[in-house]
This record gives sequence, structure tokens and C-alpha cells, in this order.
Amino acid sequence: KSSPVVNLSEDIFAGYNVRMREEGSPHIDFLEFEKGREATFNAASNFFSKISGGSISVIRSRDNHLLCERVGILHSLSFYFASVSFYVSNLLVDISIYLYVILFINFSLAGIGPGQLSALGSFFHSEWIISIGLVTLVPQLVEIVLEFGAVHAFKQVFGGLFAATFFFIFQNKNIASSMKEGAMTGIARYFFTGRPMANQHQTWRDI
Repeated sequence: KSSPVVNLSEDIFAGYNVRMREEGSPHIDFLEFEKGREATFNAASNFFSKISGGSISVIRSRDNHLLCERVGILHSLSFYFASVSFYVSNLLVDISIYLYVILFINFSLAGIGPGQLSALGSFFHSEWIISIGLVTLVPQLVEIVLEFGAVHAFKQVFGGLFAATFFFIFQNKNIASSMKEGAMTGIARYFFTGRPMANQHQTWRDI
């Protein structure tokens, strides 16, 4: 199974085989020039499509089921967060957005506005303003404040807020659609990322 001919995420299945045989796998950190350059918009989109589609085959695999049976709850949690949690959470965020919009459409059809929701003591009247996505900015903001100072931190975080929002909304839809396609078809497609230079210019037509 740890072959790119059989599985798209062949390195994951190679790790599964090593773990189930209770063997060790040496890990060596090294730096190589021009490696890991999926930083441009198109390369990141293709990379996320490829890996998120492959994560469906990882979830469905017999190896994954056997590993989950052999480890305890704490190891299962770390195993989940180290494998497919990022892609599953993006899928759940995508589904929750649809449910959120449908909920407010039903409120509008029923004649219930934000004022009435506030009178009922519901958080729905203001929850859409301060969402959890904005709360996740706080750790990054604090880290940059500690390293470079408050002025630089606010300038960097809030200066790139619009571009980051656009990028991560696009990537969220990209990951979610690839996972849905993989779940419905059972096929994980390979995308050639090309690994272009991170400062390479791309037109809107390419995107």
C-alpha cells in the first residue's frame, strides 16, 4: 500500500506499516534549497486538493481501523490530530456555514430579526460579528507582539487580514470539495503542483 501507484498518500501508509510491525523509523531533519515551495496560490490549491482527497482513503483504510483498535484514547487523539484532523475540520467548517446560512434564512422567513433574537437572550444576534475565526488571530498577534513589538504586530496582522481571509476561504472550499468528491467517488486524484518559486507572479486567469 505504500506505493504511489496504489495510494496517493503513500508516505502515510508506509508509516502505518512501520507502526503495525512495531518497528522504528529514523527521522532525519535536513534543509534543501527550493524544497517545499507550495506557497503560491495555485500550487497551494493543488496541494490541498491532492492531500485532502487522499485523506479520505486514509480514513477508509483497513490499516487505519487496525491502528485505532490497538492504541488507547490519548494516542488516538494525537493520531487523529497528526493525520486527517485538519482536512476533516475544514469539511465540518464548510458544512456548518451552509447550516448557519439556512438557519438565518429560516429566521427571516419566520419574521425573526436580530433584535428579537437579542430579546430572547440568544447569542445569534451578535455571534456573526465576533466569530471564532477572529478569535484565532489572538495567538498570532500575541506572538508577533512578543517578537517584534505592538506596532509591527498590528500592522502585519490587520494589514493582511483581507488577503488572508480571501485565501483561507478559498482553501477551505477547495479542501471541502475535494473531500466530498473523494467520499462520493472513492477516487483520490493526483495534482501536479509544480513547486514554483514563492514569488512567482500569477494572473487571475491562472487562479
